[in-house]
Amino acid sequence: MAFVTNEVIVLARLEEFFSPKPAQLADSEESRKALQERVDKLSETLGGPPRLIIHCTNEPKPHYDTYADAALDEALTLFHRARVSVTRAHMFLVGSGMHERMPDALNPPPDKEFRELLLKRVNAAFWEHAETSFIRLASYWDRIGQLLDFVFFGIRQYERDGFPAVMDRIQNNWSAVDPILRGMDAWKALRSFQTSEQICGLKWLLRRRNLLIHSMRLRPIEPNDEDPLFDSAFNHLDSALRKKLAPGSMQEELNNIHEHLANAAAQLPNVLSVLEHAAEIAFRPYPKKVQPFIPPGAAR
Repeated sequence: MAFVTNEVIVLARLEEFFSPKPAQLADSEESRKALQERVDKLSETLGGPPRLIIHCTNEPKPHYDTYADAALDEALTLFHRARVSVTRAHMFLVGSGMHERMPDALNPPPDKEFRELLLKRVNAAFWEHAETSFIRLASYWDRIGQLLDFVFFGIRQYERDGFPAVMDRIQNNWSAVDPILRGMDAWKALRSFQTSEQICGLKWLLRRRNLLIHSMRLRPIEPNDEDPLFDSAFNHLDSALRKKLAPGSMQEELNNIHEHLANAAAQLPNVLSVLEHAAEIAFRPYPKKVQPFIPPGAAR
């Protein structure tokens, strides 16, 4: 109970000393309010309910489409869950370093084998939280793809298509005929991130996520390993790809998840700009039909 109760407090206090610090969607109360207002306005444009509803007794109840509001909330919630996973991984890296460099400060047990087992468990917990961080960060982009699919194409049944597939569909079917979208810096930034195969790019993140789910687990690489990856899991991949996806040291993997968390936060304004542009076009209210003028006495 003490661990469960204190974890939130410990993580919040440790953030002050983390380097790098976990990225946030907003770094001040003012920017948080501005972001929330922007999200609320987008949701309302997409048919969602406004934050304030004034309803008179004799008026019919208003009807709203809550899909976009729920999808926006899901995406932002998943970002914060990914952030918690990153801070947990960072906390266990700090704990591992203390066990190795300052064991006496932690009142270690006298049994050497027990101390080694304890360190092994702490390190294993780091790798577990690092895996969760990669999976949640990739899932965050799936939620963004869900939003894009709805706003651009009105698709609500979102089960298989990921963020890259939706982006490619927008590129082929919308950007080709919309010069404004094609010229937007926000769209260019999203496409650049989506198509990048560097460690900081989305292709690397999705490949790492898929391998973690289907083929492998993150683990420390032993110095005497000829091949740091399981041959049975990677014998179908070429050598260059294996090197790109190979687990690094604990510090390297922590830097990777921090970088992808920062990318998720930095790209959110671009995502909102693209969504706002599409919403203005796809959800623009139709003008009322103009009745033709018929002179008095004319045949109808």
